[in-house]
Amino acid sequence: MNYRFRILEKFPGITIIHHHGEDGTLWATSGRNVVVKKEQNWQIFSRFPFCLPRDLFGFSRPTARALRSDKCNVVVNSNGKVMGIRGGVVYALEEGRPARSLFSIQGDCVLHRSLSEDQQGWTYFGEYFMNPQRQPVRIWRISPELDHWEIAHEFKTNAVRHVHGVYRDPFENETYWVTVGDFEGECHLLCTTDRFKTFTSYGDGSQNYRAVNLFFTRETIAWITDSNLKLNHAFRLHRKTGKIEIGQELDCSVWYGCPTREKVFVAFTTVERGPAILSQASSVLVSEDAFHWEKVYSFQKDFYKPLQLFKYGVISCPSGEMSVHELYLSGEGLVGLDGCSLKASIEKGGK
Repeated sequence: MNYRFRILEKFPGITIIHHHGEDGTLWATSGRNVVVKKEQNWQIFSRFPFCLPRDLFGFSRPTARALRSDKCNVVVNSNGKVMGIRGGVVYALEEGRPARSLFSIQGDCVLHRSLSEDQQGWTYFGEYFMNPQRQPVRIWRISPELDHWEIAHEFKTNAVRHVHGVYRDPFENETYWVTVGDFEGECHLLCTTDRFKTFTSYGDGSQNYRAVNLFFTRETIAWITDSNLKLNHAFRLHRKTGKIEIGQELDCSVWYGCPTREKVFVAFTTVERGPAILSQASSVLVSEDAFHWEKVYSFQKDFYKPLQLFKYGVISCPSGEMSVHELYLSGEGLVGLDGCSLKASIEKGGK
């Protein structure tokens, strides 16, 4: 493939870019502030409420990392409504007004790009939390106007640890895929076609089916495993036959990634702790079929330890349509990409 990665612009004060709108608007957070960039400058849109104890220590990167001060979600639905999740509370966000609390969930927030929207404008997401007791885990749905919410599905006690993501199949509009984990017997790909009433389960519960993000092609559903326990590989499920195919080995787990309008897929490895983590760098991966991947750039893990306290080395990207010519990334725990964001391009050919 022979791609190369180039950084075009850096956003040092922008902690996480959450959404890239169809009109080019960027939605991000800088500390507790929800900020928007429509042209040249970032403007404050709203602000999350103060959250104890973590917001007492958001004044420095080491303390912000240790207290998880940055963790949150900002989602813009097709109706133009803005929803936020922070500190275990779902909010409606309106310009120039305090965040309005809607309801509480289990866990602090959810993983990036892990929410989806149906044809009627309802937003879906699953609860993501450590869940040591394996209590029930819910998938929520929220109305287009953010004025109604309900449980779309509840996994029973001991069924799953948590939900990694809820993804609408771009080739089958009424089909949704859910990734769940984390340990032996808990990892599956779940498919629903009846608004989360019932699921078809794929996989044997092993680390081979421990996925966060999914990549969709017309012929396959693909993923790279998110395991710190077993060596990570690229996988794909063939739609017509149900056959599972295993591909190349990766040196780290993969949490996040996205398709682009140029039909090129991008994924990012994560530096965490465990026998399956063989690199101290988070890498940008590129693929044309979501199965054969090429490493095009890497960010080294920084020196803060222990990892579980001061965060893993993570790269994420916003929701919304992305382009290889205008790719937005945010990161933490990495040299040159910690608590900040950037714009990059991925170009084919050349040195």
